[in-house]
Parts: sequence; structure tokens; C-alpha cells
Amino acid sequence: MSLEYKNEKLYERYKSHPLANISRDLLREGRGSTVICNIKDDLVRDKRGSTVICNVKNGDVRDKRGSTRKAKIRDIRKEIKNSESLADSFVAAVWHYFLR
Repeated sequence: MSLEYKNEKLYERYKSHPLANISRDLLREGRGSTVICNIKDDLVRDKRGSTVICNVKNGDVRDKRGSTRKAKIRDIRKEIKNSESLADSFVAAVWHYFLR
């Protein structure tokens, strides 16, 4: 699946309906307000809670609060068109919920 980021929304490539939208530190579902995850510092947390899903350190997506590498940010950015303006932690969240 290839994705495209434009106007604070994340689309599946060549589709018109957004998969997610980004506002402040939240990744939300579609055009709506249902929260998929929140981002604080380098941590991606589930929904509005405090359960850590993954973290970002040195260009790597790492497991929960640990150091086990799951993926490289550089490789994930190749799957998301126009992702240069997205922070690494949002790229990690998109990868975890949509690309993995």
C-alpha cells in the first residue's frame, strides 16, 4: 500500500477519501475526530491513553519503550509521498497503523 500526505491528511495513493488526518499531536481516523493515537516527544501512544506502542530514536522505529528496532524511518518515508514535512514520530505512527 502506498500512501500520500497532503493538506494535513493521509490518503491511499490515487484515492480521494482520507485514511487519517493529523491535528496537533493526534492522528485521527478518516475525516472524523476518532483518535487513533497521540504523540508525545518521541513516543507513539495508543488512542488518548498512555500505553506506548513504539518510539523513535536515531532514525529508527523501536519497540515500545525498548531498543529493539522494527523499521527505519528512511525506508518508511519512501512509502509515503510528500512525507518530508511530517515529523519522524508521525511517520512511525502511520507505519505502525497503516503500512506494517
